[in-house]
Amino acid sequence: MKISKVRDLTLISLDESKTMVVACDSCGSIGMKEGDALKVPHYYVGKLTVRVPLMEVMCAGAEVVTITDAVCNEMEPTGSEIIRGIKEELKLAGIGDIALTGSTEENFKSISTGLGVTVIGIAENKNLKVNAISENCKIISLGIPKVGAEIGLDKDLDIVNYDDLKKLLSLDGVYEIVPVGSKGIHYEALQLAKNNNMKFVLNEEIKIDIHKTAGPSTVVIAAVKNEILNKIQNDEKVSVIGELNKV
Repeated sequence: MKISKVRDLTLISLDESKTMVVACDSCGSIGMKEGDALKVPHYYVGKLTVRVPLMEVMCAGAEVVTITDAVCNEMEPTGSEIIRGIKEELKLAGIGDIALTGSTEENFKSISTGLGVTVIGIAENKNLKVNAISENCKIISLGIPKVGAEIGLDKDLDIVNYDDLKKLLSLDGVYEIVPVGSKGIHYEALQLAKNNNMKFVLNEEIKIDIHKTAGPSTVVIAAVKNEILNKIQNDEKVSVIGELNKV
């Protein structure tokens, strides 16, 4: 059994045709408890925390099969609200019949909110979008980087959503898709180039902040063939941030 680490993903080869894809994320001091630094209803803590590893696994071309939630607080009322948020995010992603399991802290009183989430998916190797770039291509970003209170909790039209992601996944000529994390768009583009042994050339005319944190994966970047741009460039959330060239 071959196990490898690529970006924030763990890839476990199951056989000649399938790979297990594992991603995780954590959230601390965000919630409604007295010690929380950012006051946000626990429902949204669940939604936005699971979103990160969920996007990572889906971007890799894998089908989500199970999720674990490690709630570092009591089940009632904190845990149940966090889990309700997780289930709502799964619904938005079109994910229904999967195993959702986890644990809560019932022995000690907590004064701040803590949550860890692990998402596990299975990908057909032919559909795996990891280190899959074979030729020169454009790098686009989809979404606007936002973090914390900048994010519209109920509906934010500027951030990448699951319909956006599924559209990218469905297009021939999309080599790889990467959710952007706390280090920003530019960092993720450089990592994408490094992992594929290519050189990233920045588009100097880009108007969005490529160094700002994207919080809970409010942005993804994608390596695409030139002809794909014609199908998606009319989307206001899409920016061409540069290109990858063979070294």
